[in-house]
Amino acid sequence: MIKKRTPQLEEYLETLVRYTEEGKEPKVKELAKDLNVSAASVSEMLKKLSKQGFVTYERYGKITLTKKGEKLGKTVLRKHRIIESFLTFIGVKKNKIHDEACILEHAISDNVEHALKSILTANKTGLNVENIRRLTDMKKGEKGKIIFVTGGAGACKRLTDLGLTPGTKITIGRASSRIGPVEICIRSSCLAIGRGLAEKIFIQVTK
Repeated sequence: MIKKRTPQLEEYLETLVRYTEEGKEPKVKELAKDLNVSAASVSEMLKKLSKQGFVTYERYGKITLTKKGEKLGKTVLRKHRIIESFLTFIGVKKNKIHDEACILEHAISDNVEHALKSILTANKTGLNVENIRRLTDMKKGEKGKIIFVTGGAGACKRLTDLGLTPGTKITIGRASSRIGPVEICIRSSCLAIGRGLAEKIFIQVTK
């Protein structure tokens, strides 16, 4: 039995919510095709989801989301769509957006989701959002605050452990070269952030 929410669990519920929106009745074979798994795996997962109260399901019977399952599935789908919009906004290649969103939807917190919605709303209403940049694109001496961190749970945890969470104010001590780290200063201390990790951090530049 699944003891906690996992990306796999969330992916199933998200897919079932998509089916509901499309007026499509869930079938094991269709779920297997859409999720790229075997029919046996789908049946096993549906049994586990049923035990946890996310769906009602009996072998060869109708698959129905419970209120609990629908609520979580809608949350994941909403985050997926917000992330897709944000990735489009920052210029990620179209053929990469869906796959990236599938990864990130399981990692972002509600606070980060709200931050993304604020940025997208500002963009739609014509406010200046040109001061939003990747950490690796900033110059020495520039200041700003972290608004969003992409990447999986591992990257987010590492940055959180370093105190680099949304809202944290930073100053660039040394800008990134093509392969070198970025040095950032937070209050009285400075940190060197590897380029790979720094590329996952988005900053709202301030004066």
